[in-house]
Amino acid sequence: MNIAVFADIHGRIALCFKLCTRWEKETGQKLDLILQAGDLGVFPDMARLDKATIRFAQKDPTELGFLHDFLHERPEIASLLSQTTCDMIFVRGNHEDHLWLDALERRARAPIFPVDTHQRLYCLKSGIPYTFSRGEETITLLGIGRIGPSVRVKQARPIYIQPYELERLYQLEDVSPDVLLTHDSARGDIFPESGIEEIRMILDRYQPAYHFFGHYGGPCRQTIDSNGKTIACKLADLEWDRTDRGKVIESGAMGLLRWKNKDEHTFEIIDQPWLKEYNAFTWQHL
Repeated sequence: MNIAVFADIHGRIALCFKLCTRWEKETGQKLDLILQAGDLGVFPDMARLDKATIRFAQKDPTELGFLHDFLHERPEIASLLSQTTCDMIFVRGNHEDHLWLDALERRARAPIFPVDTHQRLYCLKSGIPYTFSRGEETITLLGIGRIGPSVRVKQARPIYIQPYELERLYQLEDVSPDVLLTHDSARGDIFPESGIEEIRMILDRYQPAYHFFGHYGGPCRQTIDSNGKTIACKLADLEWDRTDRGKVIESGAMGLLRWKNKDEHTFEIIDQPWLKEYNAFTWQHL
């Protein structure tokens, strides 16, 4: 199966699906799934935007892509989505409406639950494995959403991983996740006082084949985790390259996981010339 991977999208959901559709046209292959590592930008109400999203949306309204394009039916978005069959599975970032997502999650019995009117965007509950199948191929995902509080932070906030989510991680039964999908990193992997300690616990205990995350901005970073087994990739944001006057997409914002089974799989960063056609000025018209 072919799985597209993105990190921080910040409302540019339509752009994500456009890139996936273009990849299919360029390669003649089909995508089976999209994974997204948080900061999807799920804000269904202008009154509930966080300060950072308000600030960025004043410069670029596409930060509000969920509210404008996916909360209610829009023919042009339905037409875009009809060009590919893959759904998106995401974990929560710190820039989402967590109270709204909490209400949806409480009503959902399955490990994933839809958040949009088109039923194409699915939130993966933290700490509950989900197995995706396509034909005879299966892949098991484990998600850890939100971020970890700084060691200096004492106040509990919805953006921080919640006690009930941590309890799920400690009570995991004998699972074998192939992909760990998180928004934050393991504690100390990026900065000494940032990250989530339990991500390190999961990486060391289960040694998934891949760990995809985002949150920190900057260039794409791909390494072998300290457990010696997991390929860890912090993807770049689906954002515009500030060093390029043409405002093209940041390099390293889209990845492709080819998965057959636990022994046969590859991952690559998509960096084809056609990506540069999708810049801040043109992408909505392509």
